[in-house]
Amino acid sequence: MGTPRGKAPSTGGSPRPGRAVVVSVVVGVLLAGCQPSANNGVPTPSAAPEPETDSRLAAFYKQSVKWEPCDKLECAKLTVPVDYAKPEDGRTFTLPLIKAAATKPEQRIGVLIAGAGGPGQSGVSMLKDLATSWPAEVRERFDLVSFDPRGVGGSEPRLKCETQGEPPAEKRPDLPLVGEMVAQSKQYAEACLKHTDASVLSHVGTADVVGDLDVLRVVTGQEKLTYVGYSYGTRIGQLYADRFPKKIRAMVLDGVDNMSLDWRDDPIQQAESIEQALHAYARDCAARTGKPCPGRTEAEIIATVNRVIDKADKAGDGSTIRGDISGKLTFPQEWPELSEIVINADRPAEPQEEEQTEQTEEPATDDTTEALTVVNCLDRPHPSDLAAYEEAAQRIRDVSRLADGSELLSCAFLPPSTSKPKVIRAEGAPTILLVATTVDAATPYRWAQALAASMPSAALLTNEDIGHSVYGGTSPCVDAAVNRYLIDLTPPAAPARCGVKAGS
Repeated sequence: MGTPRGKAPSTGGSPRPGRAVVVSVVVGVLLAGCQPSANNGVPTPSAAPEPETDSRLAAFYKQSVKWEPCDKLECAKLTVPVDYAKPEDGRTFTLPLIKAAATKPEQRIGVLIAGAGGPGQSGVSMLKDLATSWPAEVRERFDLVSFDPRGVGGSEPRLKCETQGEPPAEKRPDLPLVGEMVAQSKQYAEACLKHTDASVLSHVGTADVVGDLDVLRVVTGQEKLTYVGYSYGTRIGQLYADRFPKKIRAMVLDGVDNMSLDWRDDPIQQAESIEQALHAYARDCAARTGKPCPGRTEAEIIATVNRVIDKADKAGDGSTIRGDISGKLTFPQEWPELSEIVINADRPAEPQEEEQTEQTEEPATDDTTEALTVVNCLDRPHPSDLAAYEEAAQRIRDVSRLADGSELLSCAFLPPSTSKPKVIRAEGAPTILLVATTVDAATPYRWAQALAASMPSAALLTNEDIGHSVYGGTSPCVDAAVNRYLIDLTPPAAPARCGVKAGS
């Protein structure tokens, strides 16, 4: 999907680490979506219909997890097969687990697994935050557990796609929009295959992660799964519900990803939401931030953004400014920084004396940016014909001035996907609660509406605001509704609404 769909909710200051929303440049990759397909078959990672009873998988489902203290929480390791169709070949992933025990064990209901976003966000890192920031009512009643998905964070093996140097420049007059990125995209894909064996890399897609989630359900003692997934974590949840509908106790999907769009339409729809978020910022900047804005009206701010992008394009740095702006759009808490970026970029360039500047180190992270491209490429079919990417880039740019589209290119050089677009139905599942924000640059509101229409058991809670993945963040209304559902299994009455227009 276009923007990294992965960050946990924002608690007020800045978004929690994990889901960098770099919408312009990332728009294509993250969103690699898919049009409704005539073939509605479940993506096939390769697994028996009832893996829990498959004797070949018994060692994985019956493994004993040894929890040990780590800081103030508990940590463990989970072993899962690389290929669920061939578990006997001996190849495995080792996934790190983390647990925050229920704070009122005498009132404990069970285990709640939290699924992180991205693709590429570390669930272990995310839970370290949720263990103190999630609503107390839920922390009291559940052991909170999360994991780093295969290939991500502390997973062994882990995806690695480091490249060495810049590839030779390649002129592609037949590809005016994406031609400059062809050599770099090919180099990146080749590095992924060089550092991560193709037979392993081809099994880091979401369909295989769903198998891992079911193993985790069993080894943590859950007859039925209680799950909260954020952003990309909702992709995991949707496929789990479709494959194991009778093994769910409760499921919350917050910031609903899509499974039904093809590789073109997914980033196009996300680009439309990015544009919607840009106009929301331009309209509400002064009221929401109380800080200087790059214009007095919506029209003035949009004009300034256009001017800044045009200026950067002429200087050959358009992708950078698009990424900087897009990365601050999703969460209103970051709009003051967004205004500073635009205002500074709009100032006339002043000659500067060369001076020594101290390099600031990026904060350490367990997130794996490589998974963003690789997982999205594996989760839906992409063409190998580069002309198709040129056409897609044009369509993406047509709907948003912040979109690029060239990030899709690496998919042309990676192993083909074995998964297909799918309309999720999850027949036989209990009520699944969808939480969706009306202006969401990462996961458009329409995706939640589409899932609510296709999945008979869905209950949609609409958050009328601007943002992404809000549970445990800044909406007491959303928190109260989700808490009640997780604890009592009581979904909010339809039509369920929260937010600036609907109350708190």
